Amino acid sequence: VVAPFAMKVAIEKARIYGSGWVAVKNSNHFGIAGYHSLMAVEQEMIGISMTNASPLVAPTYANERLLGTNPMCYAFPAGKYPPVIVDMATAAAANGKLEIAQRANQPIPEGWVQDASGNTSTNPHQLKEGGSLLPLGSDKDHGSHKGYGLSATVDILSA
Repeated sequence: VVAPFAMKVAIEKARIYGSGWVAVKNSNHFGIAGYHSLMAVEQEMIGISMTNASPLVAPTYANERLLGTNPMCYAFPAGKYPPVIVDMATAAAANGKLEIAQRANQPIPEGWVQDASGNTSTNPHQLKEGGSLLPLGSDKDHGSHKGYGLSATVDILSA
């Protein structure tokens, strides 16, 4: 409920001052990040939305859950063309992808999760067993420090 309200306030501030920023305290999951950013695009403005989420992601070189999937969205009006939208989580995979694999009794791709000891796993039940999601980039050899940095930025700006 508060995220659309906050974006409306940001849009009004931008109309008056050229830029509008709003932070919401004590929030968490806010639905689809793109929904909120597109509210600004509809007003011919750039929309940025992000939120921290419950800790399910371990930073690079760690096995403790410290970050959320921390979604972020940037949306840019493009005149007569469709808007440019970058809407993503900062984890290698969303928790919902694990739930789909659990229901289908299928393994998940390597690089999505690790067990409680920090070993990579293809078990979609790993979070329930004390494991954690991995940052975008999956592991240190594939750029997980970038996903970790993006996720930490979302936490700093919205937590």
